[in-house]
Amino acid sequence: GTGTPIQDIQCPSDLSQGAYCYETSMAGDEVSTYGIVAHVLPVGHSSAGNFFLQQTGPGCESCAGIFIRDFDIVPSVGDELTLTGTVNEYYSFTQIIDVTSASINTSGNCISPLTITTATLGIDCSLSGHELEGMLIRVENVTVEDIDEFGNIQINDGSGPTLMDDYYFDGEWPDISISDEFSSIAGVVGYYFDFKIYPRNAADFNN
Repeated sequence: GTGTPIQDIQCPSDLSQGAYCYETSMAGDEVSTYGIVAHVLPVGHSSAGNFFLQQTGPGCESCAGIFIRDFDIVPSVGDELTLTGTVNEYYSFTQIIDVTSASINTSGNCISPLTITTATLGIDCSLSGHELEGMLIRVENVTVEDIDEFGNIQINDGSGPTLMDDYYFDGEWPDISISDEFSSIAGVVGYYFDFKIYPRNAADFNN
């Protein structure tokens, strides 16, 4: 790929706390970047066609994913894209908006989730959580500890809790109860006042 690596956008050397949680100094800059599509928001979603873009390979274990807010491209998972747009912080959720050009380089690329502990992501703002923002991750051997009135599901692999949510889900969300156990759950990481794992579809759940 050519352009600015997602890591340099998501975690520049002068990364600071910002208004809510670790904002990039590149906000407002036009950038060209590249990566593989990890999830496309489904038809019917208020942001249908927006997608998560991620760099893969050695050295891409942190800061390698970003949300692309664009309604025109509508790529497929596994497409490798090069695109140009403007870096934006939405309540400290780093994204690229106002995409001016995009091209699909190759399609059908595999993208594997990074296995993490639930504590590494956590709930409240942390640097370890921010480094996973926008990335496709997986947690293993988790138990559902709590479900709040907003449908936020607290899960824990024993290291400490994180949250899960259906906001970006494509399909029918499974019926989940407190004390349910999953051998693994994958999803993309979002931030909106706290960190959450957002499973993409039914295949991201393994009982």
